[in-house]
Amino acid sequence: MGSEQPCGYGSRIDDEGGTGNGLQQVSNKAMLKVLFRAQITGKGSRSLRQLPSAVYGRLESRAPDIAPLCIELESAVVAYDVDSCQEVMSKVAQSLCEWNNDGYQLNRESFVLFGGDIMLLRALFCKFPSPDNAEKLRFTVKVLYIRNECLSILRELCSTLHLTVIEHLAADKKFLVKLFGMMRFHNTFNNAVNLAEEVLATRQDTWLVQDVPNFTSLVSNFSSRQLASFCRVLAVVVFEPEAGNTWLGQDRSTDSCVQQQKARFEEAEWTAADKNHEAVLFIPDILSRLVKLLTLDKVSFNREGSPSSELSELTAALSMRGTLERMYHAFRVTRAQLLDETGAVISQLAGRQRSDPVPHLQQERAGLSLSDERILDWNIITFLDRTALSTGVVHLAASHHVEVLFVLCALCGGKRREQVQNSLAELGLINVLNDMFDKLDWVPTPSRAHSRGIHGLGCVCNPKSALKIQYLRLIHNFCDRDSCNRTNKQLLLVPSVSKESFSFWSKNNEGKESDGLMVKILKILVKEPSDSLYRFWLASCVEAFLRGADHKDQEVVASTGLMEHLLQEILQGGFRCATSLQINFDLLGELIKFNKSLFQRLDRLLTGAKFDQFVEVLVTNLVDSNVFIRSVVLSLDYFKRSQVHTTGLGSSPHGCFLKETSMRKDDHGFGFREDVDYCKIATFVSHNTLRLLKNLMCAVRLDDINQDNICVLNTALIIFIFLERNGELQIYLQALRSDDVRVLQTFRSLLEFWRSYYLRKRGREGVSLQYSTQLPFSDWLHIVDLLCSHPDSPCSLLYGSSANLQHDLCDSMWTPA
Repeated sequence: MGSEQPCGYGSRIDDEGGTGNGLQQVSNKAMLKVLFRAQITGKGSRSLRQLPSAVYGRLESRAPDIAPLCIELESAVVAYDVDSCQEVMSKVAQSLCEWNNDGYQLNRESFVLFGGDIMLLRALFCKFPSPDNAEKLRFTVKVLYIRNECLSILRELCSTLHLTVIEHLAADKKFLVKLFGMMRFHNTFNNAVNLAEEVLATRQDTWLVQDVPNFTSLVSNFSSRQLASFCRVLAVVVFEPEAGNTWLGQDRSTDSCVQQQKARFEEAEWTAADKNHEAVLFIPDILSRLVKLLTLDKVSFNREGSPSSELSELTAALSMRGTLERMYHAFRVTRAQLLDETGAVISQLAGRQRSDPVPHLQQERAGLSLSDERILDWNIITFLDRTALSTGVVHLAASHHVEVLFVLCALCGGKRREQVQNSLAELGLINVLNDMFDKLDWVPTPSRAHSRGIHGLGCVCNPKSALKIQYLRLIHNFCDRDSCNRTNKQLLLVPSVSKESFSFWSKNNEGKESDGLMVKILKILVKEPSDSLYRFWLASCVEAFLRGADHKDQEVVASTGLMEHLLQEILQGGFRCATSLQINFDLLGELIKFNKSLFQRLDRLLTGAKFDQFVEVLVTNLVDSNVFIRSVVLSLDYFKRSQVHTTGLGSSPHGCFLKETSMRKDDHGFGFREDVDYCKIATFVSHNTLRLLKNLMCAVRLDDINQDNICVLNTALIIFIFLERNGELQIYLQALRSDDVRVLQTFRSLLEFWRSYYLRKRGREGVSLQYSTQLPFSDWLHIVDLLCSHPDSPCSLLYGSSANLQHDLCDSMWTPA
């Protein structure tokens, strides 16, 4: 008897396919003993099959054929009878298949109720005794067939009875390892990948691929088609969902908590996804193979519903009919699997078959003989795997472009991002993406007011939109970096050329407009409507490109008319999408940051009523506009430190006080002094620093703070940093206390979240903040420590509060710097 492992089903599966506390023993118990045991231990039977056999056999069901099948399957597995097991598997598959079977759903429910899923696991793990050499090949084929059937049926059950089956499978480590082991064989690969994707996506945590024996060699031996399919599994294990509020419900005031937070910042924690990234990158030539998969472009990327594309796909499907039928009879793949693996091609083929009096793919399903020579037709296997450029294989590989893009995107955003980005640049990823861009259709998908997509009424998401979004996410992550990345970013500005020839191109085309990938993206962006499905991701690519860019790159981006487009979007008013205004302000802020000429160009565009309208939008939407305000403040300080002579680009000597005589709008405290010697934006910010600071401190409520709006706190902290540098911190704090002390109290609590977020989160958060603002992270920690210091300190947010307030807050909120 082998070692026992929990299978997640209330019984144990041992290495020999038997059960500890086995079902056979349970069946010998009297019914009353079973009930008494359930009452005493609280562990009842999960399935009817765990009841005494006499009771089990007499139970009536709306699916009366299922119970005998389960008994027959158990008998075959217990007897290690390969032939009988294969025969029963064929009957089970026929009963549970949805083709020509109106009662398939009821049969599946009854099958699980009678413990059929447990029997499938026993058959999957069963080690059938191997015969002599003469019959070994036929025996091996039969065993693989049985296991393939188990995987196929389990996946059908998971898709239909989701929570009943899949959660137990997801919790079973031994089963997951077995799934990966089944990927080593050609005729069990597809079903193993399909089931693994379903099961791993259900887990609350991320599965560690390091638990898979010989994972590196497993993936290295995959063909191109197999690797493309396996990307569906990789997409699940390399993805790391963002955590929510990291400090709710925790003790945030103890010294030990602060020390733990600082320790976690200094030594970033490696998550399961990070470890999976390491395992994937350890596979030889994995990045090169993934990039090559993106070059398989036999699949049409043209507009949805194009008659020409439908005709070409149908033609390809008809040409593959013979091969597909042989695949079906050889491996007994299910209809769901065929649809998953071949997409639109099989959909068109299925449509033709419904009008055909002869049901091609489902004929001879019942009673399929394993001894049939079609099962041993290894020529099919070698043909499909060897002809990597055949229509079918190329289509199968190209149909997984979304998953390939997703995996590359995740690797570009991991801890090895710089290594991955540089490697992908050397492998010519940008050339591949440049070619893909021209094949994708960027015409906005028309809104469907009365349709209900996966995200609700009016949703226009579809497989092709998912492809384009993952494509843009990869470009974003390729550009997103917390260090100088100009060499790689320049590849997006040049035509589709090799990296080696870039230096020659740059010398001979300096100053000329480029038609590189980034310029293509910009030209699409300025034409996109506000409610476009792709506008957010197009803008994200541009923002990532601009982050840390030099003045020349900013000028290239501005030459496409982006600044004028953004201003038009900001000033248009009316109904806005949830993220539209924030996108516009964020991009505008990155475009002008630290750039004198573009800063003044924006100022020239904001004349008269346009400036008043711009300011009105800015101050009434601080959560959306705060990053733009941050860019202005950082630029003013940069110009001052760089001694750039820009009239008005400096701090007002009386910035703390709002003079009524200098305000165009005096009702609400926002306005600017009309003076041709002043830059309007700089004057507005310097004359309204106090009001802007106060409103930024109040823009986010304590209950609503999260990783998406924490940027508002960062903008307020930047102003505090510069005030402290200029010796004006105490003056501004006193002015804020005189206005409303509750603002300071609330902001003090918000800073606790800030501390928790940046000291407990991965270290990259602090590095990113430092890189984007050019302010050392130590300056951020210093100003937060000052503001959160003991109430006796003049720089404390709680300084000068009432005695009661000090008494209540000293013990509960004060954390020593």
